[in-house]
Amino acid sequence: MDIDHRAIAIETYNRCWELLEMESPTVEHHTELLTAALTSRYHWLHAGGPQENVIADWMVARAAGVSGLGDLAVRFALRAEAALTSDLAEWLRASVAEGVARAYRDAGEEAECLTWIGVAADRIEVIADEEDRALITSQLEEVRFF
Repeated sequence: MDIDHRAIAIETYNRCWELLEMESPTVEHHTELLTAALTSRYHWLHAGGPQENVIADWMVARAAGVSGLGDLAVRFALRAEAALTSDLAEWLRASVAEGVARAYRDAGEEAECLTWIGVAADRIEVIADEEDRALITSQLEEVRFF
């Protein structure tokens, strides 16, 4: 039996976004979100490269944080940060820093959150593409609630 890891990774990643964008998610939606994020990550490990692996860890962190699992969110956000390499795009480096800030917020660690908001803001400034810069800026603005 052949498994199309890439197709499953994409399908489950897209499902994560559908669940994240729900107006009033339930506990069941959060469970599905975390399951989809981990499933996507598993399949990207088989079908992706460094960029997809970083994004997969970022998504697990996002799913964990939304699901009330702040410690798990921090663990995966820091994995994404540790996996960054100099050849990855500036937008991804900024997005990962935003994810670390968000994870620390979700874990209730205000000082670390604020530190990473600063790191993300610095990384956003060097993004050449205006559209990418605007997207990551809007995501970072969601984190600023302290």
